[in-house]
Amino acid sequence: MAYNIIDLSLTIDPSQKYIQFPRKHLCNAEEPLTVFHTCSTVKQMGFLSTNVSMTTQSFTHIDVPIHCFEDGFANHELPLSMVIGEAVVIDMTHKKPGEGVTAADLEASGVEVRKGDIAIIRTGWTDEAWGTERFWNEMIYLENDACDWLVKKGIKALAQDFMTDMSPMKQSGGKAGAGYNGYAHREFLGRDIILIEWCTNLRAITKPRVFFVCLPLKLLGTDGSAARVIALESI
Repeated sequence: MAYNIIDLSLTIDPSQKYIQFPRKHLCNAEEPLTVFHTCSTVKQMGFLSTNVSMTTQSFTHIDVPIHCFEDGFANHELPLSMVIGEAVVIDMTHKKPGEGVTAADLEASGVEVRKGDIAIIRTGWTDEAWGTERFWNEMIYLENDACDWLVKKGIKALAQDFMTDMSPMKQSGGKAGAGYNGYAHREFLGRDIILIEWCTNLRAITKPRVFFVCLPLKLLGTDGSAARVIALESI
């Protein structure tokens, strides 16, 4: 069978801004930098080698249970079967900036979500606002009842083009250091449902169901990892 390969991954670009959870706003912590450093060049040693420094929560990435639970499993322990498989696309591109996706929205989509599916929620938000402060200030998110709806459907992973929870900017009412309530992260990760955040190019998917592949780096003991994410659409 022939497939159309659709890349759903952001390019890791150290020059971009607003590419990770806004720690400074959440807890007045310094924002870690994404840095590429050339270790050797072709002229120097006959080959190019680059050192890369970034957080596990930058660009398109996964979250595993240890991200929110000390006794949860870590990134290197992730069975790939949890992030590879049949996926259903739930179109929510009608949602406006700053709006939450509700259980009623998901139900009204008419999409059949099967037990063991990877759910893909498409809003277009990453494509529209990635790399800007607006991405965080007007983030589309999942309402609590939408999380509960997906959990009851028995999904094994959730991929989306927004951050699963309400932006900390909106939660805090614009006050830095006000803390963060990650209901969706805890509800999903507490049930070993993997989160695949900040996908892009979801509009390129034309079919209601695709074969989904997410391959994070196998980093020892981490809460997640940057990932290359693709959808395979039968031709």
